[in-house]
Amino acid sequence: MKSSRMFVLWLVAAAWIFTGVDVQAQSNADAVLSLDFVGTDVTGGNGTNDGVTSGVVSGAGTSVVIEVFAAPLDADLTGASITLTADNTLIKLDTTAGTGGNTSVLSSPFALALPGTDTTQSVGAFGAISLADGLVTRLALTTVGDVTGVEFDVTISVELAVSVTDTRTVSSTMSFNAVPKVTVDESIVEIPRGGVSPAITATASGFAADATVTISVTKTGGSADISSTDNGDGTATITASGVGFATAGVTASDGTTTTAAAIITFSEQVPAELAAFGGTVVDEGVSLNWTTTSQTNNAGWQVMRSTDGVTYEVISDLLPGAGTSDAVLNYDFDDSALPAVEKVFYRLDQIDLDGAVHSSSSIEVLLGARFLNLPTEFGTHVYPNPFNPATTIAYDLPSESAVSIVIYDVLGQEVRRLVSEQKSAGRYTIQWDALDNLGRGVGSGVYIAKVEAGQFTASQKMLLLK
Repeated sequence: MKSSRMFVLWLVAAAWIFTGVDVQAQSNADAVLSLDFVGTDVTGGNGTNDGVTSGVVSGAGTSVVIEVFAAPLDADLTGASITLTADNTLIKLDTTAGTGGNTSVLSSPFALALPGTDTTQSVGAFGAISLADGLVTRLALTTVGDVTGVEFDVTISVELAVSVTDTRTVSSTMSFNAVPKVTVDESIVEIPRGGVSPAITATASGFAADATVTISVTKTGGSADISSTDNGDGTATITASGVGFATAGVTASDGTTTTAAAIITFSEQVPAELAAFGGTVVDEGVSLNWTTTSQTNNAGWQVMRSTDGVTYEVISDLLPGAGTSDAVLNYDFDDSALPAVEKVFYRLDQIDLDGAVHSSSSIEVLLGARFLNLPTEFGTHVYPNPFNPATTIAYDLPSESAVSIVIYDVLGQEVRRLVSEQKSAGRYTIQWDALDNLGRGVGSGVYIAKVEAGQFTASQKMLLLK
């Protein structure tokens, strides 16, 4: 069974022209608009208002014909024009249909343009409307693909008088191959820290009027707790609480047919809402600044720094937070003990009152060459050695070089290629986590780290102990 999709058509007909008739007679004060689904592949329509708003459509390329009526009418309506915009990709206007002729060009589904303009969206002018049947116009839509379960709202506004504002509007939902479905009024909901999320309502539709419908909620992920109550009227109420996030699938069934699942995601409330976080090189250091728009149970901040964007170290004491606050607050920290590198990375670790840690996204700050204590000769160093589970290979480049660092076993077979790229002069480190090129752990033993940089080559023995 395919999931239902909602598609909305906005059709506005205006600028009706009346001539040779008394204004009072033209008011059509009692006229009522209505829509009628004629059928499929019936481009001629039937001119009869049967009050039908649903039908069956098979496959793509099928003509879906809808007729628009206005009755009772006091006078003929001539020269009606109708405009259309929509977002449906499964149904499009059939530009060959319509009484009175239609020469509009279809540039894409729901993108109509009269010759000579790219902005006017109009189906063109239609002929006289008979007082006998009140048929305003006939719309032919063509399916682009399978429309099982498709519903779309057709809304038409018609100006029924020239000298006064007299506009009628009708909106009707057209359903094709409609299948039972379940919808939720919100798909993403936040869980307040230490609290319960706002209630979500799930609603079943498309089942027989006398069917007994049960709504089921299944947790599909996350650590938060999900609670649900079937209200017995085709609706259910769903909430989440606890720590972390959770996802749930919601289905409805009458014992014979079960709908496709509607998905709800319950997200964890952010303990501190960062509005801005940045760093600027000032004199011989980096000035960090960040702004929060809200905080929840925030004990404070620790500033973390990295030279490779992977491994971070703490470089600050705990900077006091504001506990729980909705005020906009600004913070700053100066890093004056910079490493000899061209760039550094920073992140903020927010510490909860209960000790939980939440890390921000990282930022990169370019330091420039003036912060470099450039080495004068090539060198390598491995630490710790012996090691378990990881070791760091440090290497110094006195000049820009093509660098290759490869780990070999004692038989000379390649185990892991760590670096193969051009590097500028400077001091670098790379970590080996005792995994091979396929991500598999290696056994205890002696391994060799071979570092090549331009004309320089060095090999370091390493002992892995497990």
